[in-house]
Amino acid sequence: MTDFMELLYNYARTNRFPGCLPPCAYKEVTQIEERTLSALREGLSAPHAAALERYQDASEERRTLELEAMFLAAFSVARELCRA
Repeated sequence: MTDFMELLYNYARTNRFPGCLPPCAYKEVTQIEERTLSALREGLSAPHAAALERYQDASEERRTLELEAMFLAAFSVARELCRA
């Protein structure tokens, strides 16, 4: 991404993205995720807890890459629409 696109991406992610989420459904699924993760962590041995932590890190990195890709796709569509 260019510096300009990165600036737009960070603005959209920080200021616009949260407003596009359905508040009730997002809150509910976040609470379920947190409860499930807590229950899972309680039953894990140290090596398994470490593996879970690595999994979560990789999952978050994948999510970040997917968000960037969605932004780039939307940006290219918007650019094409402006040319039309």
